[in-house]
This record gives sequence, structure tokens and C-alpha cells, in this order.
Amino acid sequence: MRSGWPGVVALLAVGAVPAAGLMAATTARFEVGSRVVATAEPPVSRPSTPPCRVTVFDHEAFDDKGDGSSMAARPHRFDFAPPKGCAGGWSKVVLEADFSVPAGRQFDRTVALWLGGVNLYFGTTIEPEPDVAQHWHVERDLTDYAALFRQAQAGQMILNNWISPTTDQPIYVDMRLAFYPASAGHPAAAAADRVYPLGSDPRGEQTPLEHPGDSLSRRITFPRNVERAYLDVIAQSQAHDERWYTCVDQAYLERTRDYSLESFEACDGGSFRGVEVQVDGKPAGLAPVYPWIFTGGVAPHLWLPTPAIQTTDFIPARVDLTPFAGLFDDGQPHTVAVRVPGADHFFNVAANLLVYQDAQASQLSGGITRNTLAAQSPVVPTVRDTLHADAAGRIVGTLDTDLAQAYVIAGRLHTPRGTLDTTVRYTGGFHNHQTFARPGARGYDETIDQSGTMSLAVERTLDGKRLDGYTVRQRDPLFLSSRKTLRTTGQDFTAQVAMKQGHRIETTRTDARGATYRAVLDERLATRDHADGKTIPDPLDRTTFPYHEAGSEQVSFSDSLGSCYRTAIQSRDERLTAAGEGAGCPGGANRLDARSRPDHPWLVPIEPEKAPEGMPGER
Repeated sequence: MRSGWPGVVALLAVGAVPAAGLMAATTARFEVGSRVVATAEPPVSRPSTPPCRVTVFDHEAFDDKGDGSSMAARPHRFDFAPPKGCAGGWSKVVLEADFSVPAGRQFDRTVALWLGGVNLYFGTTIEPEPDVAQHWHVERDLTDYAALFRQAQAGQMILNNWISPTTDQPIYVDMRLAFYPASAGHPAAAAADRVYPLGSDPRGEQTPLEHPGDSLSRRITFPRNVERAYLDVIAQSQAHDERWYTCVDQAYLERTRDYSLESFEACDGGSFRGVEVQVDGKPAGLAPVYPWIFTGGVAPHLWLPTPAIQTTDFIPARVDLTPFAGLFDDGQPHTVAVRVPGADHFFNVAANLLVYQDAQASQLSGGITRNTLAAQSPVVPTVRDTLHADAAGRIVGTLDTDLAQAYVIAGRLHTPRGTLDTTVRYTGGFHNHQTFARPGARGYDETIDQSGTMSLAVERTLDGKRLDGYTVRQRDPLFLSSRKTLRTTGQDFTAQVAMKQGHRIETTRTDARGATYRAVLDERLATRDHADGKTIPDPLDRTTFPYHEAGSEQVSFSDSLGSCYRTAIQSRDERLTAAGEGAGCPGGANRLDARSRPDHPWLVPIEPEKAPEGMPGER
């Protein structure tokens, strides 16, 4: 067994014994013994001041009658007006959503919220059981998007839920926007001056990209004083791409077909997927695609009661386009586009462009001074295999997919303060190593050891002297073990499935005064269960196959603002068996500073020439 993760054997034997720091007792957020969904992921940090709230949906029912396989969801529309009583600056803007589905039959569904064409939330829902209703809470920090909420406009939610003879339950949504007014202790946060959706729908809708050459794009004429720009991208895998990390190249499909837990004949696009951003048709930035797993993914009982990482709330990848600010300032329209290298039917994509303007100038000038990414030929993953027939004539061996990418993009901007140069340095790595073994005539053992890594360093100089910058290191490992036993032929099988998933971000930001901010987010999840041979499993009550789920999740976050978050949970046979919070934090309790971003530590951009007010620094 080849794996870049220690403790793989322990994963396969995970049980219900509480780990260190866990208690087999009820905590404030968790009810031990419950079968209702539970996650250790951190909430959004909040100021201590009371917010003004705007209701988006009040127990809205998504219950269209029709074919459950239809992709043509009916949007549920709403009209938004800025909050009354909180007209000034906001220190924080938070989306709050509560979902519920009665006990019965229903699949996991994609859900997305839009306002003025801008995507505010993207995720998937939880599947109920015949005797267990599910309900879950979602929060998103939308402070960066504050400019969007200063005017009345139309929005909509798209939740592709259908009521049919085999899926008989609606999904209900309560949703609010909470606006925290700025105060002496909580000053107004730095937010983008303008937010541009890349989609063409004025209310907003995700765009399906079928192939690597397809793109989501928009032609924009920018204000003449753009100083910084960031693109937030969500690329959600669907259909044959849903479990893209299990796919193989066409050349290997026939030889590995019998190992698969699904019969998607088109899952032959290889095992690499990524995000590429283009400006005026030239590559302008890269980002990884996170291997999100829906609650029906691989085997539905793996995710009861704990779903995979970010399943109900996708966190966008952020691509820094600040080097292109001078180009955007030339008064001409420019096309910003997103594509998904490796896409093979299909990815849902949403993207928002956040623009920050120079308040000291109505017009700036500049341009790109270096772009090694645009000069590169399209990078193709390296695929190697050792597949061969063993002594019994059975196909065994390995299939390795590896990719390394790196670029430097620099731009210059002439401002009233001087010449501002921004340099973005990116290094990305990807590997997907698959091992195929035949322990017997009816046995098919497969392991997938995958990891995506990213290192980003952004530095700004003013008249040649260092001004500010930040670094980000991200690692997203995934491990899948499938021990499949055929009962007869084809998809008539049983399998022992075990999965591990992780998400780690380390970030450092340094402001113009030399003050440094550091943050680390680390998420780890392990789960195992049995699966039976169905390509797309029926709703959870449609099988009598015996399941024996066991899982654990640990999440930690800390930063130099003093925030400390530690939460760990365990489950057995689809019930929460242990939960612990705050172990290792001061006073044994979780604490989040209102300025921290535990969901995605590096989303908060550098403020021009200063750090956030009151922010402690390390010299």
C-alpha cells in the first residue's frame, strides 16, 4: 500500500473510543447519540454588537413535482433592500441559513444563492433517512462583498430539488443576512468597492462547463482607478466529473473497469482537474479544485452523521489578479474568463471579481511587466502505469498521475503615492496514485492516494521599497481504499470503503508598518463503511444492505489575533458518539476574534499601506 498519509491502517479500523480531548457527553453544539448531521467545521467569527437582519427566505419550500433526474430547477426569487437601522459602515456581513428535510426519501441536491448576478453561497444538501429528519446550519462571511448590499436589487436561490415517487420530501430553507454596524471597538471592514459576476444572468445562475476548452467569461470596462483585484471561483464537479479523483485516462479504462464502484463509462478524463483564469484570452492565474464529496458520494452511509469537508458550504478559491490592475485602468473593455482543465462532463462554475479602487486618484496607469504563465505551453499531467497481468491473468499494478505548475506574474501601477509593483509567485503540485490488486478470484482492491498543494507569495513594492504582502500554503490530501468483492458479475458486489480527507491552509500577511499576521487552519476527516453495487445509490431507505459506519473529524484554527478553535467529533453506526471543544485552547474554550477568518484564513486582503486598526503585530 502506497500512501503519503501516515495512519492509513488506523483509518480502516477507526472505532468509537473517544480520542484524547473528546468526551462522550453532550456539549453546547453537539448531542451525543444523535443521528442528525454534525460537523466540527468552525463558525463565522462575529462582533459583540447586535446585528441588523434582513430575511431572504422564511421557511421556503423547495418541492417542485417532476422527474427527480431533471437539471432544470425552478429559481426561487426574492427582492433585497439594505437593512434599516444599520445604514453606516459594517464591521461584518454574515449569511445565515438553516436547512431542513423531513424523514423520508430524498437525494443530496446542489444549492446556490445569488444577488444581482453575484454568487453568495454554493453547497449541497443532506440526505434524510426513512425515520430521521435532517437539519443543518450554514454560515458565510460576506464582508468582502459589502458594496453589493448598499442598494436594492433582485436575487434568487437555485435548489434543484424534485418530489417524485422515489424522492418524496421537500427541502425547507430559512435564510437571513446579518449586518453588524461599525463601532469604536469594531471599525468598518475593508471591502471591495465593486463586485462583478462573470455570469450573464442578471439574477445569477451557475454555468456548466462540459470540456476543458469551455469557459465562463465576461467582458468588463473597469473604473480607471483599480488598485487591486481578486477573482473568487467555485468549480463544483458534477455527473461524470463528480468523483473525478477516481477517473482514469481512456487508454486505461478497459483494464481497470472492474475495480470501479460505479459504471460511468465516460469517467475517462484522467484524474486531474484544476482552475485556470484568463484575461483577454491569456492565462492569468491558477487555483486548485477541491475534491468536494456530496452526501450521496461514493457511498451515502459514509457521511452519516458527518459529511465530508465543506460539503454543505463550498469555500471559493481566490486568484489574485492585482498585477492586471494597470491593464484594467486603460479605459478599454477586458475579458475575464474561467475554465476547468481536465473537465469531462461537467463542472458547475461560479465566479465573482472583487475590485478595490484607489481613493486618492480618479485615474491610474500601468501594465503587465512579466507573465511567465502566458508564455507556457498548456501543462499536461504526466501519467505512468505498471498495469500488467499477474500469474493468474488478472490485471494488477499502479497508475500514477503527477503535475507541477509554477509561474510569476508582475504588474506596475503609477499612483499619486509613487510606482506600485505587485508580484505574484505561484507553485502548484498534484499527484493521484492509484494501486490495483487482486487478492482472489472475486476480489478487487483499489487505493487512491491524492494530494493537491499550492504555494502563493504576493509582494507589493512602492518606489522599489517593500510595502506589504502575504504568503499562502495550502494542502488538500485525499485517500480512498476500496475492497470490492463480486457476488455475481458487473455491479453486483459488496465493498469495504474507507476515506480520509484533509484541508490545511497556512498564511502570513505583513503590512506597510512591518506588522505580521499569521493563521493556520487544519481539517482532517476519516470515515469507513460498507457499500453495495449501485452506480447511483437509491435514497437511504431503499436498501437493506448492512452498514457499519465509523468516522472522526478534527478541526483546528489559530491566529496571531489570539483566536483558538479546536473541535473534534467521532461517530459509530451513524450516531455521534463523542464530541469535544476547546481542548488545547486557553481556558479550554474556543475563542474567535471578530476579525479572524477561520473558514478561509487568507480571504481577507491586505489593506493599502496599513494593517486593520488595533491589529497586533509581530516584529
